[in-house]
Amino acid sequence: MKADAMVWVQRIVGAVFVTGVVALIGAIVTQVGQAEGLPPLPIFVGILGVVVLILLAGGCLALISLAISARRGADALRRMAGSGAAAPAPARVFSQAPLREVVAEPQPEPVPVRPTRPVGRTLVAER
Repeated sequence: MKADAMVWVQRIVGAVFVTGVVALIGAIVTQVGQAEGLPPLPIFVGILGVVVLILLAGGCLALISLAISARRGADALRRMAGSGAAAPAPARVFSQAPLREVVAEPQPEPVPVRPTRPVGRTLVAER
């Protein structure tokens, strides 16, 4: 339901972007029409304004897209948590284990040594 609101916000951002581009183009055409020659400054400022509008609209749409994805992920996690799947108890990561527990843990066995090659056998191919 709230994802629909995000879609509407995306549409509003797109409409504001299109309105801004049309306004900038109109301002450039008006300034160029009033000038006697071809002034470079209004054209440069207009192009710079269009670039800024494109970057702002892209940033807004990217943030909205991230928000929609995060909401979908949170909803999926809620559905998974509500399904009744038994999850293991979370481990305490940053707590120190008591020394008795560390000593009581079995030590890993040493890695077995590779047996030596029997005498009398040769390789299939030698250099």
